[in-house]
Amino acid sequence: MTLTSVKAHALQWGTGRPLAALAPRPPFTATVVLEDAAHLDALLGSGVAGPGTVVLVPGDEPTAEPEPHEATGAQVIVWQGSLGEPGAEAGLHPDFYLQVQAYSITPYLSVLGPTLVRIVEEADFQAFLEDADRALNDGEFSAFLTHPSVQLADLGALGGNGAGDGPALRLYVAADGAVSVAPGAASLGPVGTPAAALHRAWEDSAGALAGVLDEELRREQLAARPWISRYLAAVGAIREAVTRGLENPRVSGFGGRLVPALAGHPVPQDTSGDIPVLLFNAEQALIHHPGDRRTIALSLDAAQAAEALLVTGTAQAAADYADPATVDAVAAYFSGIGLPLTESAAPRTATPDATEGATR
Repeated sequence: MTLTSVKAHALQWGTGRPLAALAPRPPFTATVVLEDAAHLDALLGSGVAGPGTVVLVPGDEPTAEPEPHEATGAQVIVWQGSLGEPGAEAGLHPDFYLQVQAYSITPYLSVLGPTLVRIVEEADFQAFLEDADRALNDGEFSAFLTHPSVQLADLGALGGNGAGDGPALRLYVAADGAVSVAPGAASLGPVGTPAAALHRAWEDSAGALAGVLDEELRREQLAARPWISRYLAAVGAIREAVTRGLENPRVSGFGGRLVPALAGHPVPQDTSGDIPVLLFNAEQALIHHPGDRRTIALSLDAAQAAEALLVTGTAQAAADYADPATVDAVAAYFSGIGLPLTESAAPRTATPDATEGATR
């Protein structure tokens, strides 16, 4: 198994967010992590693993090559360490080690490599909410959370798009044999439970943090922040922007706008985590799509038009905040590449001359 594939499985398993390259093959789970090798036979006999499944089994040292399981077709690889204990390190490949940290302690640590940040108690959750509030009001995002090497675990339970999470995507078998989707989730049954029963238990569960947080508190706090999925999308967008060289990026809608007049728009349309995110500084701008993670560079003029489209929702309304010809050009361009910036993607009167040079 390639290092890239191991990293992808680790990212998908940790975040609970599906990756297109690792699409599950129902009824089998994409990635299973065992904390005790003694549970491997029971797991493989339960019908959970099959072709396309990667099963991580603890051992003395990580291995680069998987061992195909003849009966199921699953790929079994040896790993070392822990993925559930804050402060631990997991060796998933001879060249890939993943740090695991609790959210509230991570700001005080140096990021030395790939790190999965977990919510392991209420103090972590409160710190997460405080960081989100500060980003919305002041435009200040936590440096550690937006570091390109850091990923936040269990995104769906924190208000992100949770579509696709569950036993088809990931499973965790604790040292005592309890099966869940993640270390912080409630048990779905003992190891050996058939796949269908695990899926039914997941449908009735409270999600990936049910074993860590009071569910009423979690729901109440997230409901009070209907923009939280947008915040998580912005965090991911900043990570991507930093890797592309955008220094000190600001995010439209968090602490202000590129076009100041748009800050007073009464019903902004860019509040969902599924809508493209605009990032900018004094010299350049980027559009990042949270879904397929495409990132496109824009001139500042084009960025102003893009922001107007994202906030107002129509090219007609956007023309009140940015040059109409540029609005039409930008709307046409993004619609043409399959990333429309408005629900009604058609521009008002886009012309070839206006489109040329709108993006770069």
